[in-house]
Amino acid sequence: MIRPIKLEDVSVCAKILKEAYSREPYQEEFTGDNAEKYLLAKYSSCGDSSFVIEENSEVIAFILLSISFWGKGKQAIIEEIVVNPEFQKKGFGKQLMEYSIKYFNSLGVNSVMLWVKNNERLLNFYKKNNFFVADDFVVMFRNQ
Repeated sequence: MIRPIKLEDVSVCAKILKEAYSREPYQEEFTGDNAEKYLLAKYSSCGDSSFVIEENSEVIAFILLSISFWGKGKQAIIEEIVVNPEFQKKGFGKQLMEYSIKYFNSLGVNSVMLWVKNNERLLNFYKKNNFFVADDFVVMFRNQ
C-alpha cells in the first residue's frame, strides 16, 4: 500500500537507507544518526510530497519528492527513492515511480529531474521509466 510519508516513518526509512546504501553500487557508510538527520532535513522540505510503501504494516520503501518552479512551470525533483534490499527486484521501486508520475501529472509538473549513481542497473531502471541522461548537465562534488 502506498501512502503519504509521516514524521514517525523517518527512523524506519533511515534504517532502510543505511542498509541499501551500504551495498553495491553505493557502498556509502552513514555513521551514528546521520541517515536519520539527513532524512529529517529532507522530510522538512519534502514531506508534503513524499510517499512510502507498506507491506504487512511495515514500511519497506520510500520516495522523497520536491516540487518547485523552473523555466516553463512546475518542476519535480526525485530526492531519494529507496527500497529495502530484502524487497528489491520485486516491483516496489516501479510502483513508487509510477505513483509519483501520476502525482506529478495531477500537479501539472512539466519536468522531473534526479541524480543517480553512474551504474548500468540503476540507469536502466530510470530509462525504463522514460528518464534520459542530460548531456548538458554535470553533477560536481568537492570533499572538504
